[in-house]
Amino acid sequence: MVKRSLSPARSLRRLSTIAWVSAAISLVVGTVVIAAGFTSLLNARSRVFDRLEPAIVETQRLRASAVDQETGLRGYALTRDRRLLEPYVKGEPQQQQSEAQLRALLRHDPFHTSLDARVDKVDDALRAWREEVAAPILSAPLPSDGVDAAMTRSKASFDRVRAQIDALERTLVIERGHATHQLNQATEKLVISVGAAVALLGLVSLAGSLLLRHQVVAPIDELVVAADSITAGRLHEPIDVKGPAEIEYLAQQVSFMRDRILEELAEVDRARLELADRANELARSNADLEQFAYVASHDLQEPLRKVASFCQLLEQRYGDQLDERAQSYIEFAVDGAKRMQALIADLLEFSRLGRSTTSFVPCDLQQIAQDTASRFDDALAGGTVEVGDLPTVAGDPTLYAALFQNLIGNAVKYHREGVAPVIRLSATRDGPIWQFTCADNGIGIDPTYRDRVFAIFQRLHSRDAYSGTGIGLALCRKIVEFSGGQIWIGGTADQIGTTVQWTLPASPPAPSPTPRQEPLDAAQ
Repeated sequence: MVKRSLSPARSLRRLSTIAWVSAAISLVVGTVVIAAGFTSLLNARSRVFDRLEPAIVETQRLRASAVDQETGLRGYALTRDRRLLEPYVKGEPQQQQSEAQLRALLRHDPFHTSLDARVDKVDDALRAWREEVAAPILSAPLPSDGVDAAMTRSKASFDRVRAQIDALERTLVIERGHATHQLNQATEKLVISVGAAVALLGLVSLAGSLLLRHQVVAPIDELVVAADSITAGRLHEPIDVKGPAEIEYLAQQVSFMRDRILEELAEVDRARLELADRANELARSNADLEQFAYVASHDLQEPLRKVASFCQLLEQRYGDQLDERAQSYIEFAVDGAKRMQALIADLLEFSRLGRSTTSFVPCDLQQIAQDTASRFDDALAGGTVEVGDLPTVAGDPTLYAALFQNLIGNAVKYHREGVAPVIRLSATRDGPIWQFTCADNGIGIDPTYRDRVFAIFQRLHSRDAYSGTGIGLALCRKIVEFSGGQIWIGGTADQIGTTVQWTLPASPPAPSPTPRQEPLDAAQ
C-alpha cells in the first residue's frame, strides 16, 4: 500500500492556523479601534465636564467677587461706614483665587493661552478700577458734591470689568459648545467603531464557518456517504473526496480498505467455491462409505458366517475323524471369523455414530447412567456402581447410553483379581460446562499410554487376557466430541484404578451431523 504524503499547502493545520491568525488580527484591530474610540470619548468628556464646566462656574464666582468689591466700595462711599467695606476686602482674595483656579483648570487644555489672556484682561480691568476709583475713595473722604461724580466714574470703570468678565464667560461657553460637539462626535465614532468591530468579527466568523463547511464538513459528509456505500455493499463505487490533505488521505485509506475488502471477498468467494467442491466430494465420499457399510454389514459378514458355520459343521460331523491339531485349527478359524464379525460390527457402529441424530433433546444423565448400570448387576459379582448427582444436558440419549455402557463395561472388564469392582460417576459445574468423572479401582492405565487408548483398535493387552476389539474408548471419544465436549484420562500416576474425565457444554448448540444417505442395493 502506497501512502500519500500530506500537502502542507492544503492541510487542516495550515487552514486552522490561517483562521486563528485572521481571528486574532481581527480581534486586535477591533480592540485597538474600540480602545481609541473610548480614549477619544473620555478625553472629550473630561474636557467638557472636568475643565470647561468648572471653569464657567469659576467665572461666575469671579463675577460675584468683583460685584462684591464694587458693592462694598459704593456702600462705604455713601455712608463712610467701615463695616460696609467687608465685601470689598473679602472680594479681592476670592477674585485672585478664582483667577488662579481658572488658570489651573485649563493649564493643559489647548485653549489655555486664550483663557490666560482673557483672565489677564479681567485682572487688568479690576486693577484699573481699584486704582482709578477705589484707591481715591479709600484714601480720603469725599465731599458731598463729589460722591455722585465718584459713583459715575466707578460705574463707568466697573462696566469695563463686567464687559471683560462677560467676554471671558462667552469665550468659555463657546469653547464648551465646541467641546460638547467633539464629545458628540467621539460618541458617534465610538458607536461606529464598536459596530465596525462587531461587523468585522461577524464577517470573520462567517468566513470561518463557511471555510469550515466547505473545507471540512462537506468533505467529511462526502466521506460518510462513501463509507455508507461500502456498508450497504456498493463496493465498486469510486471514492473521490476533495478537501484538506488529511481528509483526502483518510479517503484514500478508506479506498485502500475498500480494495482490501474486495480482495478478501474475492478470496472468500474462491474459498467458498473450493469448500463447496470439497463438500460435494465429502458427500460422494459419505455415499461411498454408506455403500461400504452396507457391503460390510451384508456381503462381508455373510461369507464369515458361512466360514464359521461350515467349520462348526465340519467339527460336528467329522470331529471323531480329526486329530487334536485339526480340531485346534477349526477352533482358530471359527474364532477368527467371529472376531472378524465383531470388528466389522463395531466399525459400523463407530462410523454410523451420530448420523441418525438430527437434534439434541434434554437428557437426564443420572437416569441414563442408573439404567445402564443396572445391566451390569450380574457382571459386577458383588461390586457396585455409585451414580452421583448428574445433570440434565442436551444431546442424544442413545449416544449417552452407549458412553456409559462402554465406560462401565471397561471398568468391570479391567477389574483387579480378587477385588470387587467399585465404579463412581460424578459431575461438577465449571462455568458454562459440566465436568464428569468415571473412577474405578481396577488395574489402571500406564500414563505412557493415556493418549493412545482413545485411538481406534488400540489395545494394551492381549486378546487372551481381555476380550474386545479395542474400539470402546474411541467410541466414547467420538460421542463426547460430537456432543461438544472433550475427554481424557485423569488422575495421578500412582493412584489405583482408572479415572476417565470428560466435559459437556451446559447448553450445547444443535448438532450438524452429516446427512445419512441410504445405501445402494447390493445388486447395483
